[in-house]
Amino acid sequence: MQEEGEGLKDNLIQNFGAGIHYSYVDVQSNEMKNYPEIAAIMDRVNLPLIVINGQPRFHGGISNEMISDAVSELV
Repeated sequence: MQEEGEGLKDNLIQNFGAGIHYSYVDVQSNEMKNYPEIAAIMDRVNLPLIVINGQPRFHGGISNEMISDAVSELV
């Protein structure tokens, strides 16, 4: 799943520039303590979970097109 995420990151940077901030977070790691709002909904989503600007937006797969469209709305 991390490899797919890296591909997404590359696509977003190519389309929107280096201003894109991307983080891959392993939901079974201690790093999830940094995201209590997201940890609270993990039992209701299918991985991968895509969060944009702190808001859960997509889950269950990675669609470069859908995610790019959502980011495009924000820029």
